[in-house]
Amino acid sequence: MGFQGIPSNRHGARRSNRLRLAVPASLLLTHETRPCLIEDISATGAHIRLPQPLPVGRSLMLVFHELRLFATVVWSEGQECGLRFAQPLEREDMEGMLWIRENRELYDRICQSGHAEDWSNGLRD
Repeated sequence: MGFQGIPSNRHGARRSNRLRLAVPASLLLTHETRPCLIEDISATGAHIRLPQPLPVGRSLMLVFHELRLFATVVWSEGQECGLRFAQPLEREDMEGMLWIRENRELYDRICQSGHAEDWSNGLRD
């Protein structure tokens, strides 16, 4: 497969194709960390879902595995919002996201075994 565009006329023109992911991640805010779900991602931004809304213009860091992405909220509707990254993702990072999408079952197993290993080593509560 290749990068799949997701049509949307809801939030303006897209400049780059997006990958549907639906993977858990975290948002680092000034005084807290919030869980979120990356619905889809491109080299320049992401559509996320989270329990509490964030205001447009809010700066944050999206954390997913080893990625730490500075971003700004560019739209917000209920429990969904759009992020624009301060710097575009590297090609290798987008290829990693594509691998996750195309190998979802294996990715989920790797995550589960990684959590179990961390817990057994005392790294998780």
